[in-house]
Amino acid sequence: MWKNHYYCFVAGLPDIFPDDGEVGFDMVQFKEELETELKATDYKLIELLFLPYDNENLLRVLNDEYPKLNPLGNVSQDLWEQELGEDKKNVLPEYFYTFIDWYREEDGHKEDKVSQERKLLEFYYPYILTTNNTFLKEWFTWNLHLKNILTGLNCRKYNLEVEDQLLLDNFVSHAVAKSNARDFGLDVDFPDVLTLVNLFEKDNILQLEKGIDNIRWERLEEYTLFEYFTVEVIMAYTIKLDIINRWIKLDEETGKKLFAKFVGELKSSFEFAKEFSLHGQK
Repeated sequence: MWKNHYYCFVAGLPDIFPDDGEVGFDMVQFKEELETELKATDYKLIELLFLPYDNENLLRVLNDEYPKLNPLGNVSQDLWEQELGEDKKNVLPEYFYTFIDWYREEDGHKEDKVSQERKLLEFYYPYILTTNNTFLKEWFTWNLHLKNILTGLNCRKYNLEVEDQLLLDNFVSHAVAKSNARDFGLDVDFPDVLTLVNLFEKDNILQLEKGIDNIRWERLEEYTLFEYFTVEVIMAYTIKLDIINRWIKLDEETGKKLFAKFVGELKSSFEFAKEFSLHGQK
């Protein structure tokens, strides 16, 4: 398949590395530049990378939290207001409307935030995996498997039921739900599983998050190994830049909040056994 090539733009991108402490531009600026530099069809692919920010923003607008909208989302406040109103034009991804209907008609607003986020992911992944771009399909599929494996490790650690927490029906979700093996029997089909298990067993939330992002970086390198000056290279760069910007914002205090958020989500998403304590004592 013929692809657009962006020789000057890619050649002009600054080198970035996982441990960079700063970059010369932020994600909002970079996204605006991409919209200017790329062909419209290629920029549509870039927008798929920012859908997770739209997911966050959808939950915010449903809770009337417009001042908290993340500027990295593709949907403007005006467009959100239009599409949540009676005169909507149905111009947003279809799964947004499916979720809005669930939220309004199925008492989704009564669910806790974690349950809402999980329900939104149930609608998001079937939509995002329909992309015809090979790089994106591989990337989104890998991240889906990653999420299910981490869910399995969380549930195993805290002796919780896992099946209802897994996303979609595939070989990874089946293995996580049924296997008692340390690696869920996935070491051949998903080689990153052993690294994830080792990271998880160290019981250090910041080290786990950093390790996961390092694995992400390696997969991006793998998926673009034979790509040169194409939109795939630019998409991989965009994801890497997002990873770096996330860590630039983290400090020790943020790390503590991250751990507290992690534990809080577990409490609200699952019912802990009565004898369990966060210190591992009965």
